[in-house]
Amino acid sequence: MFERVDDRGRGQVNSRSETAAWQAAYAAPELAERRVRTYETKLRRLELLSATSPGRTLDIACGHGDALRILARHGHGQLVGIDLSGPADNARPFGRIVANGIDLPFADGSFERIICLHSLHHFRSFDDIGHLLTECRRVLTRDGQLYLLDHWGSFWLRGLFRILEWRCPLYPAAARRFGEQLREEHDAIFWWLREWKRLFMSLGEVGFVVERQIRTAAFLHLRCRADE
Repeated sequence: MFERVDDRGRGQVNSRSETAAWQAAYAAPELAERRVRTYETKLRRLELLSATSPGRTLDIACGHGDALRILARHGHGQLVGIDLSGPADNARPFGRIVANGIDLPFADGSFERIICLHSLHHFRSFDDIGHLLTECRRVLTRDGQLYLLDHWGSFWLRGLFRILEWRCPLYPAAARRFGEQLREEHDAIFWWLREWKRLFMSLGEVGFVVERQIRTAAFLHLRCRADE
């Protein structure tokens, strides 16, 4: 009934893009519907749904743009998303550019808000996360804010992820799809679950201070600003 997954053959930590199998699982309707259901709650915890002041918002590693569509529905304008793949166009309700978060193609002070959701572990090293944060500080306005969300490394979450990696036909469809993603990004996600606390040091090193922190059972929500 269960098939335990061997560590061999998984994506390596130094990979720069996700595998085709990961992308297929990400695009599956079961996970797409789940993202739509859960993103609104996460954005509300970050206090983004009420932050409709004028200005531009950048979503780094925006995926299919689910978070940007929710922000648009709540009155946010001037929305831009970047990712390593996807159409480089300005389709409504947001513009989309193919770009890398460690080398942002924007001028200094271009955005009032930057969000990066479920994506820090995809950068796969704190050297690259440091470059990402440096670029975020550069393209933010002086009073701009950085919003980050990713897993934190609790013992039970590491155990849950290992269980979800097993191939089991009795799991709900969304859990099976998520397990496919976990198997493909195993090295990256478990590296992050071990090392996530280093994020606070990296933020301080590039000049960010954490204004607000919420930790739920599975997720760390941060709102940061530049340290004057």
